[in-house]
Amino acid sequence: MDRVSVKAIRLQDEALLYEFECENRTYFERSVPSRGDTYYEPESFHQALQQLLSEQTNGDGYYYLIWRDDTIVGRLNVHHIDADTGEVGYRVGAEHGGRGYATAALRQLLTFELPGFNRLRAETTSDNVASQRVLVRAGFRRDGEARQLEWAGRTLTFYEYVYQPDR
Repeated sequence: MDRVSVKAIRLQDEALLYEFECENRTYFERSVPSRGDTYYEPESFHQALQQLLSEQTNGDGYYYLIWRDDTIVGRLNVHHIDADTGEVGYRVGAEHGGRGYATAALRQLLTFELPGFNRLRAETTSDNVASQRVLVRAGFRRDGEARQLEWAGRTLTFYEYVYQPDR
């Protein structure tokens, strides 16, 4: 597997991030609800990025890009869902999947100082075996069914995974 690095999102990354999101929109929307057409308009995208940067500055969320050399291969984030629990989310672009990038990035994230989090959780659909493997390989354990959701004419079952940092 090629080496990847996880770096906090910055305003300077906007052009590359916008390109990454636009190139992978259809791919991502096969497995998660769309962010809507407005998100992909340059000004709206800029505003959304500004919001993430503000949340990051305030400690309300942590937003990262997964890099391989000078190419964005994915995104990774943690945001508060309650007083001491953070929810982890990640996505890897279509041409970069299956190379271990998400696992490597998540393992790196778990070494970062994430103030205020005593527990991390993540969800993935029951049919997303690749994402389940990422979470287990990174040290998360399955904690049962989280919920069901009707989407695109299907009922999706989400599994919850948890990680308890050694603090």
